[in-house]
Amino acid sequence: MPSTSQERTELPTGKRVNEARQKGQIAKSRDLTSVSVLITGGVAIYLSRNLMFANFRLIFESAWSKESFSVPGHFAVSGLFMKMLSCVFTMMAPVLLTIVATAVILNLIQTKGFIISFKSLRMSFGNLNPFSGLRRMCSIRSLTELVKSIFKLAIVAYAVYSVLWPERIAITGLAGREVSDFLSLTGTLALQLLFRVAGFMFALSLIDFLYQKWQTRKDLMMTRQEIKEEHKQSDGNPQIKSKIRFLQRSLARQRMLSRIPKASVIITNPTHFAVALHYESGMQAPIVVAKGVDFLARKIIETGRKYGVSIVRNPPLARALYKQVKLEETIPIELYRAVAKILAYILQQKQSMRRSQNG
Repeated sequence: MPSTSQERTELPTGKRVNEARQKGQIAKSRDLTSVSVLITGGVAIYLSRNLMFANFRLIFESAWSKESFSVPGHFAVSGLFMKMLSCVFTMMAPVLLTIVATAVILNLIQTKGFIISFKSLRMSFGNLNPFSGLRRMCSIRSLTELVKSIFKLAIVAYAVYSVLWPERIAITGLAGREVSDFLSLTGTLALQLLFRVAGFMFALSLIDFLYQKWQTRKDLMMTRQEIKEEHKQSDGNPQIKSKIRFLQRSLARQRMLSRIPKASVIITNPTHFAVALHYESGMQAPIVVAKGVDFLARKIIETGRKYGVSIVRNPPLARALYKQVKLEETIPIELYRAVAKILAYILQQKQSMRRSQNG
């Protein structure tokens, strides 16, 4: 039985979805685009029918007019051809523009933006394997596509039957009718057939689009292990990050200890807390150049003794300085008096030592 971490139970991450988009793996229904093009194309034909008939009549009139026979040589042929080409373009331009605009808009809506993927065009020799092809033919997806094709064929057959069967008498009577009557009836029946088929197919294509979205989401589902690996790649390996943080702390500690020789005093707890202060004339207030607890506090005291920095035991002041003041910041006003007493005492001690040495 497979472990839970190997089962695709997790929703795809944003990175997985973006990678799939770049590969062209997007939820998109070709049927929805095709049916929409069919509907808008039919509407465009219906709305521009008068324009089409007018240009169609103009083509026949130009082809059988006296002017086309009165001018000899290729000039008559080229002029007639250009005129017919202009009429055909005028007839088809509204329909073609409508079809292209519909196809572009539907694709942009389904793909949620403009995207070009060349990865899906790359040749894969695995697709030439007959066993792989047989496996794809027997897959659930292929079976689903087969059922969809049969269902679409049945819809088209029913639409043709429902439109043409009631008009069977009128259709059989077209043999002796005028050309205009023939065109009118066939055009009406063609539009009815078009919209009836398109209506059924549009409903089916919406269902297909929802199915494609579900299928794409299912294909992109991830295992818990894949999500962990992705987080490692995006956030970095936890072990490497831990080592980097350790090196950063070590460098920061070394920089802090290198400032202790310039300190004026180290206030201790006596060993649990240690805060080194630096003050010289002209400064607004003393600043904290080093601080630490336990091991780091002992290291600060040891370094201070090595360089002859005065060490004063004052537990309440040491704790207050450690908690309230950050490195390289001046001490707060409420601690001025206590620190000033200590600095004055140290200054008196140094002056006494100088006098005794001079005497």
